[in-house]
Amino acid sequence: MAEIKAVLFDMDGTVLDTERIHKECWEQSMKDMGIDYSPTTFYDLIGLNDKSTMDYFKAHFGFTDEQYAKMSISAYENSQKYADLRGIPVKKGFFELSDYLLDHKLKRALVTSSICSFALHNLKKAKIDIPFDVVIGGDSVTEGKPAPEPFAKAAEKLGLDPSECLAVEDSANGIRSAHSANIRCVYIKDMVDISDDVKTLADHKAESLEEIIGILNKLNYQ
Repeated sequence: MAEIKAVLFDMDGTVLDTERIHKECWEQSMKDMGIDYSPTTFYDLIGLNDKSTMDYFKAHFGFTDEQYAKMSISAYENSQKYADLRGIPVKKGFFELSDYLLDHKLKRALVTSSICSFALHNLKKAKIDIPFDVVIGGDSVTEGKPAPEPFAKAAEKLGLDPSECLAVEDSANGIRSAHSANIRCVYIKDMVDISDDVKTLADHKAESLEEIIGILNKLNYQ
């Protein structure tokens, strides 16, 4: 198999420990909009970009564009207030893995469903100051996760074949996206586990980002 030359990171729930924050903020905004949501509603949204999230609320709750815009702005503002007050925690092992990638001259890409400006703002809030080689946001693509376009575009922008990349994901939508782009993927559980049928699409499983170094050593040097 091809040598891995780049690691493609999801952001929320993978690099940043933000899914809990987003859940709290989205559920408050849904409550303010009078939505009778279920305990699992938020989990359906993980990994979706803004367009897909809007389509979800239109299909499930009959939202208009204006209603969705009002709610999403509210959720965004709530999450920013949270970040300003408490900061944004980084997932265990990220900085060690980042140092490893730099030392071994492996490229890094961020492949997130958040819009690029929001993603970069949150990275700054989390004090992640080493730039990614490529950032693909939800506003960078026509079709977001679980479609293959986000990861395929990241590999293309890096000038690499998909076989030379390794994706790291916490969501079912993200794993489907990487798999359909023919990119090997590591699954790391975050807030909620995913179904076994999606787990089978992941090539590796890890408990934290710390274990990615061992996976890379095995793939590239054994």
